[in-house]
Formats: sequence, structure tokens, C-alpha cells
Amino acid sequence: MSEPPKKSVRKRKPTLRAALEAAKKAGKAVRSAVVEDGKVTLTFGDEPTPASSDEWDERLNRGKH
Repeated sequence: MSEPPKKSVRKRKPTLRAALEAAKKAGKAVRSAVVEDGKVTLTFGDEPTPASSDEWDERLNRGKH
């Protein structure tokens, strides 16, 4: 028998949430985050910044209802 045709997998644009969670899991301190033209750009810093990962978590959770 022949196999059914495979469904094409649509690539999703990266989300800010996923990028920040991945950085947190890797133990990286995110200094800033920018979403532009479907791209997520994170800037990392070695020193703690006013926008700590806890603050980013709080900001992201504010948007969830």
C-alpha cells in the first residue's frame, strides 16, 4: 500500500515568551528583548540588571488572563 502524503509542517515565528523561558533555563540574564519583523532578539548581560528574569516573568504573566 502507498503511504498517505505527509502534511506540511508550518514553521511558527518565535515568541518572546519562549525566548525568555529558554534564556532563563540556560541561566542567562536578559538585559533587553526586542521583537521586530517576526524575529526575537535578546541582549544578555553578565551583571544583574533592573529588568531581572523575575521582572520579565511578571510582565509576561500580566498579559495572560
